[in-house]
Amino acid sequence: MQGRLTQSLGWVFSAVLLGACGPTDPAEAVDVSALAEHEQGVLYPPPLPPSGDIVDSTAFMGPLHLGGSVQTQFTTQPQYLSFAFNVAAGAQVKLEVTHLGSSMYLDTGLFVYGPKDANGSYGTTLVAQDDDAGYGQLSKLASLSLPQGGEYLAVVSTGTGVGKRFRLQLGCLNGGCVDPALFATCDLDVATRIEVCVQALVEEVDPVLGRPYTAAEAFAACTDANDAYASYLAECAAPQPKPWCTSGQQAFLQRMWPVCQDFYRAYYGVGPLALGNLPLSGPLQAALAAGNGHCKTGENWCDGLLATYTVPGVTTVPQSLSQVADAVLYAALGQAADHYRFERMPDLTYARLGEYTGRWFPELLQAFPAALGNGSETPLVAHYHASYPVAPGAKDYHHLYVVLFPQSYKVAAFQVIQHEI
Repeated sequence: MQGRLTQSLGWVFSAVLLGACGPTDPAEAVDVSALAEHEQGVLYPPPLPPSGDIVDSTAFMGPLHLGGSVQTQFTTQPQYLSFAFNVAAGAQVKLEVTHLGSSMYLDTGLFVYGPKDANGSYGTTLVAQDDDAGYGQLSKLASLSLPQGGEYLAVVSTGTGVGKRFRLQLGCLNGGCVDPALFATCDLDVATRIEVCVQALVEEVDPVLGRPYTAAEAFAACTDANDAYASYLAECAAPQPKPWCTSGQQAFLQRMWPVCQDFYRAYYGVGPLALGNLPLSGPLQAALAAGNGHCKTGENWCDGLLATYTVPGVTTVPQSLSQVADAVLYAALGQAADHYRFERMPDLTYARLGEYTGRWFPELLQAFPAALGNGSETPLVAHYHASYPVAPGAKDYHHLYVVLFPQSYKVAAFQVIQHEI
């Protein structure tokens, strides 16, 4: 459209310049705005149906999955082809008729309706539309926020594209597009990978150990961070990635992988790790006391608690942070972990831990590596959080930091309780 419009306007401007050289008949004057409107693209929205459900004015082509695409072609003109897609509340998506996979010189319109109501109707209220924001005369909604979750209908239309093909792609922009229910259980293919791995280790003699792995050793070897990453890549780099892939790697690692680990921990009866008690060294005791002194004189009063443990090592595979963190959570907090509903937060780097707690406990952060590490290993940090009321209008904010030294097989349960006063 833009090319034709530019040519038309060029002709108009030439006529205006010629008119400047001599008299012009008012009856023959050209209305530039009217010509521009005539030459612009037409969206061709689907007509409103008597049923009140916009899908009835379209040819329904089936589902469009998050992170995926569909390709088809127009057979008549005008024509309205529709596709259903599901999102969670708060999703931010991108819908585009892509240059790749679409015919040259195709002009499209793009419309979104929904979400589908309890009666199964998408209604006729337009959520968003676009004409030519994509490549050439193709359509694109670069960022569409959908506060309400549910099933929406995307409609691609044309008035001149009979016989031409197009490709419609749906992407997630904020990692919050997927229904949380998809993370409630371990994906079957992910679970199968774990099961096959464990079964192989407990049945075959390991050349290093000289014996088969125990169930606990096999579980640890098959559910570490490397296995989690490999599982994510296997399912999300496939030609048809799983719907939960659109939420990203971090969502998988923090939401589904722990569910898979918990299931197989119970399935194989390996239970939590049996941590060994490690008395606090003198330097750690002094550093903790210094931090609590800072808490008492600071603007926000707080308490620091510390316990240290040894971690049982596996000869060839170090324990994963998640497995150690689960064991430390219940060793340090006992039944309080369930009572106060501690939530696993994103893992931290050791430097990031300093940003969280260095205001009150700088001495402790300096003492950890010498007291628990070998001088060269990088500590791994898991973070749990809970808040609970302690008085009318006041809460305690409880943070548990699990600081693991994976080569030395030592771990610290570092608790910081901030009091709202």
